Formats: sequence, structure tokens, C-alpha cells
Amino acid sequence: MDKRLRVLVVEDSEDDAELLLRELRRGGYDPISERVDTAEAMSEALQGREWHIVLADYVMPRFSGLAALELLQAKGIDLPFVVVSGQIGEDVAVRAMKAGASDYILKGHLGRLIPAVRRELREADVRRERRKAEQERDRLMEQLRDVNEQLVVRSLAAQEAMENERRMQEELRKTRDELESRVRELAEKVAKADGDLRRETEARKRAEEGRNRLLQQLKEARK
Repeated sequence: MDKRLRVLVVEDSEDDAELLLRELRRGGYDPISERVDTAEAMSEALQGREWHIVLADYVMPRFSGLAALELLQAKGIDLPFVVVSGQIGEDVAVRAMKAGASDYILKGHLGRLIPAVRRELREADVRRERRKAEQERDRLMEQLRDVNEQLVVRSLAAQEAMENERRMQEELRKTRDELESRVRELAEKVAKADGDLRRETEARKRAEEGRNRLLQQLKEARK
């Protein structure tokens, strides 16, 4: 069954964009796409819809892959960003990766597109789940701090209405214990996400080594 994939294509060539979409369909995806080739159009697309991934050409007449990446980063949007270019030297590829691109692929080697997309989508899911766990953990920790502060206040007022105060403290301690247990669970979830990211990073490193060997072979073949 095809998987829906909302893909923003930053590409000046409609034919090249269609090649990317065709490759995604061959990989089992059902792409819902929009093609843009200017900063203004990309900004509007990012504001108007949610996307799973961005595929960007490196060089365009009115835009560039690096400019598109900077725009995405400036908006604080965490999306996989894959550079797909007809010609890209090793130095350019390295610069793109250092700038924050998720991957780079030559248009003449689109067979690498589907594995790269799958990997980047997995990593994006892990990052998203990690952020959710961190946000929930922080919310619960703030709630836990509030409960502890209430416990201190209640302890100071224990001379009055001793029995009622004792019951209130018991209820608050129960709430604290439940919150601490939940915080520990979320901390374990965050640790698991970190482990998943480390494994994905190792996989990325192996893939990059393979890409570097391919680039070296391409350079030697051109000599």
C-alpha cells in the first residue's frame, strides 16, 4: 500500500521534479507535492501546508539549495532536507552537509533516493517523539516542583488543623510519587530515542563513507 508523502520540491525544472516524484512512487510512496523555485514561493508553501521532507536542487537561476536550507532553518522548521543535484563536487557536498542538509544525491544516481528518504523520515520521527517526550517531561517536572512547594507550605502550617493537614500531605505525596514515576518513564523514553539517534548516526556515517567512495570513483573516472 502506498504511503502518503508530503514533499516540497525546490526545483526550477518541472521535468526533473517529475523524475523525483516518479522515483518516490517506484519506492512505494504516494507523493503529494508542490514545486517552488524562489524564496517567496517556498516561504508561502511552508506557511500554507505541512510537509514530510524537502528535496532541493543545488543550483537554480533564481534560488539555490543552500538558500532554501537557510530559509527552512530561519523558520525553525525541523524537516529532512535532501539536496538532489545534477552536478555537485565533493567540496560542495561537504559544505551542504555542514550547513545542515540531511543528505545529497546526484540526479544520475536516483537509486539512492528511496533509502535516503526512508532513513531521514525515520530520524525525523525519532526526533519528533524525543521532543514530545522532553516537553511532557518538562511539564511534569514543573508540576512536580509546584507540588513540592505546596508540601513545604503545608508543612509550615501543620500546627493548625493537624489531621486535615496530614491527609492533604498524603494526597500530595501520592501525586508526587505518580509524577516522579511518569518522569522516570519519560526519561527512559528520551534515553531510548538518544540510542536510536546514535544508531541512525552510525548508519549515516557508513552511508556517507559509501558516498565518498562513489564520489572518489566518479572523480577518478573523469580523469
